[in-house]
Amino acid sequence: MKNNAHINKDAIFCQHGPTQWQTNQKGILLNQRLAVKDLFAVKGEKNSAGNPDWFAKAVVAQQSASSIDKLMAQGCEFVGFTHTDEIAYSLEGNNFHYGAAENPKVPNHACGGSSMGSAAAVAANLADIGLGTDTGGSVRIPASYCGLYGIRPSHDVIAKDGLIPLAAPFDTIGWFTNTAELLQQTGDILLPEQTINSVDTLVIDERLFDLIDPVLLPVMQSLLEQTKAQFTHHKKFVLPQTDILIELADAFRILQGRAIAKQHSKWIHEEQPVFSPAITSRFEMAMALTDSEEKEALVVQKSWKNIISENLDSKSCLFLPTTPTTAPKLGEDTSELRMRIITLSAIAGLSGSAQVHLPLAFSDKGHPYGFSLMMSHGNDKSLLTKVTKIAKNFNKGMVNE
Repeated sequence: MKNNAHINKDAIFCQHGPTQWQTNQKGILLNQRLAVKDLFAVKGEKNSAGNPDWFAKAVVAQQSASSIDKLMAQGCEFVGFTHTDEIAYSLEGNNFHYGAAENPKVPNHACGGSSMGSAAAVAANLADIGLGTDTGGSVRIPASYCGLYGIRPSHDVIAKDGLIPLAAPFDTIGWFTNTAELLQQTGDILLPEQTINSVDTLVIDERLFDLIDPVLLPVMQSLLEQTKAQFTHHKKFVLPQTDILIELADAFRILQGRAIAKQHSKWIHEEQPVFSPAITSRFEMAMALTDSEEKEALVVQKSWKNIISENLDSKSCLFLPTTPTTAPKLGEDTSELRMRIITLSAIAGLSGSAQVHLPLAFSDKGHPYGFSLMMSHGNDKSLLTKVTKIAKNFNKGMVNE
């Protein structure tokens, strides 16, 4: 970002919380600027979770989230809390109360959500690391729209203490960076010890390309061909139940919704918070879901986990689109787009897998685009190592069809 004069920092950063805060003058992240989604506890501070009514009743944190402590111990400079969609229950990046952060890479376009502020901070060069959460795509989608590296780790490999939950079974702590190297360095701090395998097999299912806009197909095909060159072996994704791809989005919507209702319905009934119309209808949908719907969705999830375990091992990863489109315009109706996005994001979400977005392409309009690589649960560090190697080769010439 050469010039940040047009960037509205108030649409990215919250008014509360510390700035220019540093606890250690040494470490592998020394002086790396850290922007943090307003869901993470910082000792002595409150969080809003993107909603003023939540903030009004919030209590001051008695201790910081362990993820924050680990990053700060390695020399990070905390530059601010960042805005999120309300209670992180959106993929749009448009907060009814605090506004929408404009995409720094594509003026008048959205960042995507719900980790919009952290993505915008990194994309605008106001931070080096953007800490966020990804439940249904809230890191992966902004990473795609803003041209950033972004990771959704495997489920439950990073402790979620001090984190305001959305849907606990699916919540993950993820992060954004401008480089694959820094993405990996951050993972070295936050992720547990894992065996790092040599990832030599690319698994491919071009049926997923049907979910993206046709204008982006040449870009995706070019990305696939260049990525294939980075792997010794290639194999097709075996899908015995061809209709299961159609069922993924609804299964995820139901299971996430049921978890959200269990987490937040009591607070909503007692406090009657003011939400945007879109968020209101989403919570109403979640609280209306039934036991039988959940039971059916769990069957889909179990089948999907089996399919992933049969297709991916510790030395293989899946190539897939991250988003169906590049960043939509601010205020654009994305209701039709939402289920296509969720279908793609549910591939990792329902299986608990690790997924990284690589921002290695542009559309014909010059908008950031890219693709994802996904590995089965617990292979996060192997995936990050492979992504760093791929990025070094791709950086010799970004794809732009």
